[in-house]
This record gives sequence, structure tokens and C-alpha cells, in this order.
Amino acid sequence: MTKRRRKKLPPGTFLYHTNCEKCGSSDANAVYDNGTTYCWSCKEPGTLEGAEVNDVNDETSEGFESSSKSWASGSAQDIKKRGLREAVCQKFGYLVGEHKGKPCHIMNYRDPKTGKLIAQKIRFSNKPDGKKDITTLGNGKNLPFYGQHLYSGGKRLVITEGEIDALSVAQVMGDGKWPVVSLPNGVSSAVPTVEANLEWLDTFEEIVLCFDQDEQGRQATEEVLPLLPPGKAYLMTLPYKDANETLLEAGPQAISDAFWNRQLWRPDGIISGSEISLEDLMEGSVPGYSTPYPKFDELYGGIRPAELLLLTAGSGIGKSTLARELGYHLHQAHGLTIGNVYLEESHKKTAQGYIAIDNNVPLGKLRADTSILSIEAWQASREKVIADRMYFYNHFGSLESDRLLTQLRYMAVALKCDFIILDHISIVVSGQEGSGEGERRDIDMLMTKLRSLVEETGVGIIAIVHLKQPEGKAHEEGGRVSLNQLRGSGSLKQLSDGVVGLERNQQDEENAHISVMRILKNREHGSTGAADVLEYNRETGRLLPADGYGDFGDLDL
Repeated sequence: MTKRRRKKLPPGTFLYHTNCEKCGSSDANAVYDNGTTYCWSCKEPGTLEGAEVNDVNDETSEGFESSSKSWASGSAQDIKKRGLREAVCQKFGYLVGEHKGKPCHIMNYRDPKTGKLIAQKIRFSNKPDGKKDITTLGNGKNLPFYGQHLYSGGKRLVITEGEIDALSVAQVMGDGKWPVVSLPNGVSSAVPTVEANLEWLDTFEEIVLCFDQDEQGRQATEEVLPLLPPGKAYLMTLPYKDANETLLEAGPQAISDAFWNRQLWRPDGIISGSEISLEDLMEGSVPGYSTPYPKFDELYGGIRPAELLLLTAGSGIGKSTLARELGYHLHQAHGLTIGNVYLEESHKKTAQGYIAIDNNVPLGKLRADTSILSIEAWQASREKVIADRMYFYNHFGSLESDRLLTQLRYMAVALKCDFIILDHISIVVSGQEGSGEGERRDIDMLMTKLRSLVEETGVGIIAIVHLKQPEGKAHEEGGRVSLNQLRGSGSLKQLSDGVVGLERNQQDEENAHISVMRILKNREHGSTGAADVLEYNRETGRLLPADGYGDFGDLDL
């Protein structure tokens, strides 16, 4: 009798392993979704009792048909090196087998809606250089989360960085009874995978991120968190690099503890009121430093660190002179470190300005004839004012804003300047290429960066800003200064802590040397209005309070 040739059964999608009645193996018999079986121990194909064999290949992904030469085969089993049991590997379709004659691990990726196999990631032993050796079978583009097909919503979902990590967490959480998935291709796939599956993610009440505890993992976490539905994002913090290392080094309890100690994510800058201590609540404002101007100190509270104060006035009224007087007083009376960024003059002229103040000599007169001071006076003032806790920006004609901001940050952080004087904002904007949206947008950007610098470093910035021409009396003829006249952008008044203006009539024969100091904005204390009346002394070059003009400087200019 002629022996009948065994029919080769068409393969389907692997489902699970069971025992083999022919050879007695307890778990080598693979069962496929088309009703076929194949024992990897005795190499015998077969069919399930009562099953109808589908002779048509199972279409598993676009442009990729399942055939005996296509999918890698293997079996779920304990992976002792990773501390993983067969049950969780079976649940997720993480198999041990071979591909092209080489032993490998097989990660089955399935369509989340149909459950059909769409891709396999095949991992061989690491290359000689230690790098991973991974290939993909099937449609490896735009893969879903690993394990996504197993869950359709629920209370909590944990997302890990890699498949092994997902198995590690899932094993601790009941062998996959609680939803756990992983990114398909590590952190590089974090954002696109989350964006592509937001609707599915929103079916869970909590989404717990458990990426690796290294720099790449932390960066991916920061990129993904804002994408998740508000109020659903949580963070797990592991004691080791990743979930599998935690399982191996610290045991399952460490993963369980990390899960139950997960923290609800809040964007930076949002804190709970319970986190504000009683000591914080009872902490008062930082006292301001006195200035040469007593009425200003009374109304404004002195000049405070970590604030952005703007000085403004018409052309030639005395903005730079006032700024130098403030810098000199803060340096000499309070022993503070001052950074000087005067962009309309050289650093040498700025330094000479302080020498002139220290010797009560007008700057123009001193520069015209430096011999009016003895060499001993020059040397004494240099040691007293210039060489000690004073820094100057030599701009070399370059006014590019990003470079300037780098220098300001260096002054604040490295040189530990308490205050920086910036003269002036408009010239910074005019010295850059621009945003393409005009001066207003450029000033907005600069003010935002200055505001951030003040908040981050605690440095105080005293910045000079110009005015636009008023409709009525010109500023140079004594016209009153207002916030709405700050030139360029509304951010000047919005982002500053205080604004102080000077008013003076340059053409007044009797009072051309008299100015009114006016507080236009006072965020901390609120008091505004006329402060000190100032007198420019032509003999000394000093701009100091004048006598005989009343408390509030109600002077008709």
C-alpha cells in the first residue's frame, strides 16, 4: 500500500501554545487562528478537533501577506534572564524562537481593532559592539503601542519605553490584567505614537508614564505630557534605569510602590495651595534700597532687586544722568555690584561718568580737560568706584539682541551683579535684524526675555526707554510724561515693575536746569504721581533734589 503524502497545512496567526497528544510535549504545540496546529517538538502539523481549515493566507497588513516564509515562529516561555514568566509573555505575544537559523526574541504587533498580526520585531543577540540587533517583519511603519490590542479602555494605563519594560510592569500588575503598553520604537516614537492614538488613550481615566529614568527618557516624558488629556497624566518614578532593571534589582514590590506612588502631572508653575508653607505666607516683600531721592523712596519704596524698572524722558532731558546717579548711589551707599550696559557710548565714557560724579565735576568738562583732576584723584576714584564691583559692557559696535542677553545673563549669574543698567531698549531693537513684524514685536520679545532674566536670576534691571512724540506740548518743552507715550510696544508698561519719568523744559530761561521726577507705574506699592524735584548743578554735574519747590514738585514747566 502506498503511503499517503501528508498535506501541508497553511499557517495562520499564532494564538497560543498547548500540549501535543502525539509526542507528549506539554507546551510545544502551537495553535493558529485558522484552525491549524504545529508541534515544534515533534515537527508534526495538525488541526484542532472540529476546526475548519482556512486554505487562504491571512492578510495581516497592507502589502504584506502571511506565509510560512514570512512570519517568524516561536513559543512563549519563561525568560529567566529578564525575570519574566511564561504567562505574561503568552499574554503579549512575546516569543522565543529563531529566524533565518538564528535564535531570537519575537515581539508580535497586532492591529488594535482586528487583532491581526501586522508586524514582528525580531531581536537577536547584541552585536559585537554591544548595539542591539533588531529587524522588523511586516508593516513596521506607524506601529501602535505594543500590547494595545489587548485593552479597550479602563481605569489606568501604564506606558513604558520598551516591550520588556511593559512585560515587567504587567507581570507585577497581575500578568497583564491591568493595562500596560510600550512605545513601539523607544523614545523616538513617543510623540508620533501618542498623537496617533489620542482617542484610544482618552478611554482611560489615568495615563501613567513610566519611561526610562535617563536624560532621553526624561526629555521624551516632557514632550509627551502636554499632549495627554488634561488631568489624566501621571508619572512613575523608578529607583533604577527602567522597569526591568527595577524588577531584577529591587523586586516586584519596587515597581508596585512606584505605581501606587505615581504623581499627577502639573505643568511647570502650577502648585497646590497646600504646598505653600506658613513661613512663605508670612514672608514680606524684599525692602528696596534707598536712592538719593527721598520722595521717590517714600512713594516707590526704594529700588528693589528682581524687578524691572524703566526710566523715560524726552530727548536730552537727563535719562542717562539719572541712571548714573542711581548706579553710583547703589554702589557707594549699599556696596552693591553694578553692571553697566550703555549702548550709545563707549565703556570708557561710562566709567568716566562715574569718576565725574565721584569728584563732583560735570562729565563734559572732565572729558574736555582731564587735567582738572590730579592723577591722584583719578587713581583714588578708579580704585574706589571703577575697579571694585563695577562691570562694563564693551559692545564693539555690535548690538545684536541675543548676544546682548547672553552678556546680561553672564553679568547676573557669573559676575553676581545686583543691578544692571541698560541704556537703552530702543537701540537694542534697532540693532537686530528683526522678527519681520516690526518694532513692536521686537520690543515684545526683548521685554519678555528681560522679564524672564529678572525672574530667573533675581537681578534688578534699570532700563532706559524712549518716548514717542505727544500730541500737545513737547517733552523737551516741559510736556507731561504718560505711560501711553512709551515708544514701541504696550509690553513696556505691562511687563515692567515700575516706570519713572523725568519732565523738564529745556527752553525755560529760569528753570531749564529743574526736572520733575514722576512715578508712572508702581506695581509693588501702587503710589504714583510727582515725586522729587531735581536740580542739575552746572558746577558739579550732579542731578540731585532741589530745594524750595515743595513736597510734590507741582512745578509749572
